[in-house]
Amino acid sequence: MLVDRQRIEDWLVAQIASMQRIEPEQVDVDESFIANGLSSSSSVALIGDLAKVLGVTLSETLTWEYPTIAALAEHIAGIGASPHDD
Repeated sequence: MLVDRQRIEDWLVAQIASMQRIEPEQVDVDESFIANGLSSSSSVALIGDLAKVLGVTLSETLTWEYPTIAALAEHIAGIGASPHDD
């Protein structure tokens, strides 16, 4: 379950690593999503997947507003997004 900043960050790292077919250790949480290899469409897909996991509605533009994994995780944790218990 994603409930705090670190868990959200870990989930994002795992997803990006999977999308890029790299090891999670190669994903830099302080680099932009673009530098981590995501395109506009893959960023939108990532936000959509995260919204489903959290059970909340998230803006598709979040990766532009919060351009790093660390910034996005901090923002989402700060707005109190909590997952549903499926």
